[in-house]
Amino acid sequence: MIKKRFSKENMVKYLLFVSILTVSILGLYYLQLFSANVLSRLFGAISAVLVPFAIAFFLSFIIGPLALWIEKKFKWSSTVSTVVAIFFGILFILFILVIAVGFIVSQIGDIYRSLMLVIDQGQFEAIISEFYEEIQGMVDTDISSIFESLTSNGFSLAKLFEFFASSFAFLVVLSSNVISVLFTIALTPVFLYYLIKEKAVIFQNLADLTPKNVRVHVVELGKRSDRVIHDYFRAQGIMMFLISIYFTVTFSLISFFVPGFNVIHALLFSIALGLFSIIPYLGPWLGLAAPVIFLVTRHLEFGNDTEQMSVYLIALIAVLISALIEQLLEASIVQPKIMGMNVKIHPLAVLSSLIFFGGLFGIVGVLLAVPLAGTIKATFRYIKEISAEKEEPSHTPSTNP
Repeated sequence: MIKKRFSKENMVKYLLFVSILTVSILGLYYLQLFSANVLSRLFGAISAVLVPFAIAFFLSFIIGPLALWIEKKFKWSSTVSTVVAIFFGILFILFILVIAVGFIVSQIGDIYRSLMLVIDQGQFEAIISEFYEEIQGMVDTDISSIFESLTSNGFSLAKLFEFFASSFAFLVVLSSNVISVLFTIALTPVFLYYLIKEKAVIFQNLADLTPKNVRVHVVELGKRSDRVIHDYFRAQGIMMFLISIYFTVTFSLISFFVPGFNVIHALLFSIALGLFSIIPYLGPWLGLAAPVIFLVTRHLEFGNDTEQMSVYLIALIAVLISALIEQLLEASIVQPKIMGMNVKIHPLAVLSSLIFFGGLFGIVGVLLAVPLAGTIKATFRYIKEISAEKEEPSHTPSTNP
């Protein structure tokens, strides 16, 4: 078998494949060098459509079951059920965003007040008064003397126009980014509606565009990919719920012994940890940043009270220990039971997918990295099955009459 794999004919095929791949990569590289502006505009136009479609595709596996449940429960039409499900889904997302932004703003204020307690107040006031005097001196100075001073330091009208030109370019880029965000916000619900209501029709039409000799395989791969992604989000939803429940219980127990850390904080931090767990490996620690920053801020506020500082320090250690216990339980018991074989992917492949798809599509790529990796795995598995079916008749012994 090994000799057959490394025969002369196969080695020529391997060499030809590597040569074509190398030439293609070099061609794409030099094409990017010579037509950078055209390609950047092309990729910008593609991303303008692809980003809202990817977000809607991601949300369709979460809001789609809700629309189906509303349709069965209340006997409404699929159109009304889909619109209602999208409406409540958007409301929930806005609610989470408002809570997150409010928490971040409040924590920034708490950190500022804590730093003011740590920093020497007299030295800080001296720096502020000195800065104020410098500004006041510049305001009181004659305008002609200011212009002469700037000219002597190399200032010119050309540099002034260059500054205004760069500022204008920055404003143009900023406005285009704002317009792109607004288009994404406007297009995502539209894509989401059609992906929930007419997903089967859309993918069937896409399959009809392929040649007839491969259409059967495309349809089968579509079904398998849909099954993998559906299983992943179903399992991930269960995981998010269990993680939120676990941290709600543990953080609520901690809140009874820590002043200023109440059950509402425990609930908000638990929901954040559950939501961030959708990002493999990195998500739990990103979600853990919120309670850690909160407790560290409280710890700094009581700089002169050793007893209070020790309480928040012990609470911080308890939070970290509970997070480590959760990770051990998730990796050893919960995840193997909930995640099926269709979405069981090697950790190295998951990390590679996070880096690749995250660099390609940003935060949307990070969220879709695992289901995309599962889709690729299902594709290779299907190709392997087809190859095995083709080789199977050659191994059957021939019967002589």
